[in-house]
Amino acid sequence: MKNIKKSAQSLIEYGLILALVAVIAITVLSKFGKSINNTGDKASNTLNQTSDKAANDYCKDIGKTKFEGGMCQ
Repeated sequence: MKNIKKSAQSLIEYGLILALVAVIAITVLSKFGKSINNTGDKASNTLNQTSDKAANDYCKDIGKTKFEGGMCQ
């Protein structure tokens, strides 16, 4: 019987720790979520612009005018 109580107590403690971690995670995400999202958007836009420029430069190098629709035209 003593082991069952100890096991139940451990499970309750793990549950409380998990709840605390969840509350902290929700707080952090609600506070910094928009900032994190904006940083991701900026990185995505920068990668898209760099990729588009590289594709257009490649097309010009092979004698085509521009990169459009996934092809040099």
